[in-house]
Amino acid sequence: MPTKSELMHHRLQAMLREHNFPELEYLGVKPDIIGVNQHWYSINGHEVPVDSITELDNVEQHDEDESDSF
Repeated sequence: MPTKSELMHHRLQAMLREHNFPELEYLGVKPDIIGVNQHWYSINGHEVPVDSITELDNVEQHDEDESDSF
């Protein structure tokens, strides 16, 4: 059974295939601080092991012409 980290890695890979996220980049596999090989990502210029990513927020961007008020 896949771990939470493996599931998050697969989810992030699917997101990168289907969408353009300039602030998200896959860096590959390398050891973390205790020597365990992890998938690493760059998020807004910060290198983060996949096991440190606990959730993904869905943020919608609106055009400037759109208004959220009624």
